Amino acid sequence: MSEENKEWARNLTKTEDGIFRTINGSADELIGIGRTIKAGFNCSRVDIPNGRYDAIVDVGGGKMLRIQIKGVGVNKNGKLGSVSFTGGSRSGKQINREVESRTYKYTARDIDILMAVDSTNGECYIIPVKDLTKWGTTKSLSTLRNYKENWDILIKIANEKRKNN
Repeated sequence: MSEENKEWARNLTKTEDGIFRTINGSADELIGIGRTIKAGFNCSRVDIPNGRYDAIVDVGGGKMLRIQIKGVGVNKNGKLGSVSFTGGSRSGKQINREVESRTYKYTARDIDILMAVDSTNGECYIIPVKDLTKWGTTKSLSTLRNYKENWDILIKIANEKRKNN
C-alpha cells in the first residue's frame, strides 16, 4: 500500500470539492456514532438535515443526551485544524450570500455534548456544552487534549442528567 493510500479522507472518485466536504462530514458523524456505540452506549443518528444535533444517546432511565458531531481535518498548513462551536451556517458556491446569517453558537438549549472527530484517525473529543461557554466559536483540537477519548465525560454527563431530571 502506498503512503498516499493510508490517508483516511481522500477523494478517490474526484467528486467536486464542496460535495466531498459534505460527504466527509457525514462520514465523520457516522464515525462518532460508531465510536459511541463501541464505548457501550446505545446511540442513534438523527436523520433531520440541519438539525441542532446529529445523534442521541440513551443513558438509561428514559434519559437521552443530544450530541452535535463535528469533523476536524488538517488545515492548509498540514496541521490538525479547529473545531467550530457554531451551527446554522452553510458554505459553497450555491449559497445566496445576500441572505441574513443564521449562524449561532451551541448552548445547552441545543445540545448536551459536542463531539469533535479527528478526520485523520477517528479519535473523538467529548466536550460538555457547558465548557463551550468559556471559549469563542472555535478551538484548535491540539488544545483540547483533556477531552480526547475521554469517555468518562459522557458517563459523568449521563449520570448528572439521570440525577437532575
